[in-house]
Amino acid sequence: KMSNIMKRNFNQYSVKSFDTSIKDLSLGKREVAMYLSKFDVIDSDNDMIVKGAFERSIKERGVDSNSNRNIAFLRYHDWQHQIGKFLSLEEDSKGLFAVAQLGTSTKGEDALRDYEEGIIKEHSIGFQYMSDQVKWIEEENNKGYYRIEEVKLFEGSAVTFGANEFTEVLSI
Repeated sequence: KMSNIMKRNFNQYSVKSFDTSIKDLSLGKREVAMYLSKFDVIDSDNDMIVKGAFERSIKERGVDSNSNRNIAFLRYHDWQHQIGKFLSLEEDSKGLFAVAQLGTSTKGEDALRDYEEGIIKEHSIGFQYMSDQVKWIEEENNKGYYRIEEVKLFEGSAVTFGANEFTEVLSI
């Protein structure tokens, strides 16, 4: 049984946060590797994204697609704060793994410094629910979570706090 809030949000752009970790940052190349989402973890928004949820988005708007509207790399989900571009987006056994190159603009430079200084430690994703791919899973004490099997991914963002604390910065 889905809540009315969930039903209202199906056709809207919804931001769901997932913290991530820097896996590797090459200062010369300005590259950073991170997780944007971890699979099979219930986040603070009561969402649990499962493996396969990003496959269609990556195929249709990922790095290797012919789309003019590729998945964006932003700061704070703000479309006016694009800080770079994704070089790779892929699902692995843990979650949505990404490699991005930071831009040379002021916003990209600021992000590079913030990564270096450990200020950026988490990431988040902006996506749209696919109504037939979301299921409410009831648990004890009238609690539960949304099991999400597919989303339409728009962007990944560097944020202060994400909804999922288990998507760590990997290394710089």
